[in-house]
Amino acid sequence: MSKIDSSNAKEHSYPVYGRQFKSYKWYKPIIVAVLFFIFYILFAGLLMAGMVVVAGQGATPDIFIERLTIIFANSYDAMELANASQSIVSLGSVAVMIPALWLASAIVRDRPFSSYSSSRGGWSSKVFWRTFPVAFVCIGIPIIIDNLLYYHNLGNFQMKFTIASFAVVTILGPFQCIAEEYAFRGLLMQTLGSWFRLPIIAVILQSAIFALMHPYNTIGQIGIFVSGCVFAFSAWTGRGIEVSSAYHIANNMTIFYMQGMNLATIESNTTMHDLLLEICTGVVFVILIFIISKKTSWFSRMKKDDAAAWNQRIDDKLARKEAKEAAKEEKLAAKNAKTGAHDGGTSGKHFKQ
Repeated sequence: MSKIDSSNAKEHSYPVYGRQFKSYKWYKPIIVAVLFFIFYILFAGLLMAGMVVVAGQGATPDIFIERLTIIFANSYDAMELANASQSIVSLGSVAVMIPALWLASAIVRDRPFSSYSSSRGGWSSKVFWRTFPVAFVCIGIPIIIDNLLYYHNLGNFQMKFTIASFAVVTILGPFQCIAEEYAFRGLLMQTLGSWFRLPIIAVILQSAIFALMHPYNTIGQIGIFVSGCVFAFSAWTGRGIEVSSAYHIANNMTIFYMQGMNLATIESNTTMHDLLLEICTGVVFVILIFIISKKTSWFSRMKKDDAAAWNQRIDDKLARKEAKEAAKEEKLAAKNAKTGAHDGGTSGKHFKQ
């Protein structure tokens, strides 16, 4: 297993990693994005259609569609993850971003899907599980303490989860978070980074778009912008979305579980108190990840060099093509030489006659 050091650190900078592939063209990420959006809509639509069919066994499709409208009508206030059907739709309709991006990248073939995971050769479970405890201490525990002490929710405890809804949240919740990391820190941030070649611009722009995609009030969108920056800086420092996914999952899953126990609420209108908590916890996490990156080799160990392997395949393919063309030209030259020699001999005989 090779390591990233000062000599090749620039080539493995996650926000601009897309430019390291010889097949890179500025327009190819746009094609990937278009296909990604098409497949995402298709997969999300199939999921919702399937749930409408399932709902027809115990409820009319009209009721379920009305429930979906409430969930996605620019508000999180009606989201009830203790309901298994709502959990599948709310979380699953985001999780399908992962296969949508995989399929889009497989069609365009501008670079391997693993390069969206990291610039260290794909997703590293070791990096994720090493940073997840750090993330949970930074954001998960503060959320628990804040809801129990500041909002005095301890007396409201009520197990609202069913076995089915708990299982759905536990399985789909992490994938929902990872899917957003692939879409925003992977596809979007790396595309912007490859265009502008300045990671900080990619960080800011993707965070702004990330905030606009969440239906919160003004304070809430500022908080999402801050979270987007935290996720982006974490991915940049950790050279992959494992670190940002760890923080994202620690944040969301803590809230999901607490809502299922009636100890927290998911609301579109957030307060200045929530914003300050988000800023403080995010800053602490980014600082800790930066320190870890300087003191350890967690983020410098490569599983493989995706760009080098991909570019070598391109070179090999080009070499085979050139060899094939050279062989064809050599064969043609030999044929022409043979034909010329034959024509010369024949004309000589006629001359003697």
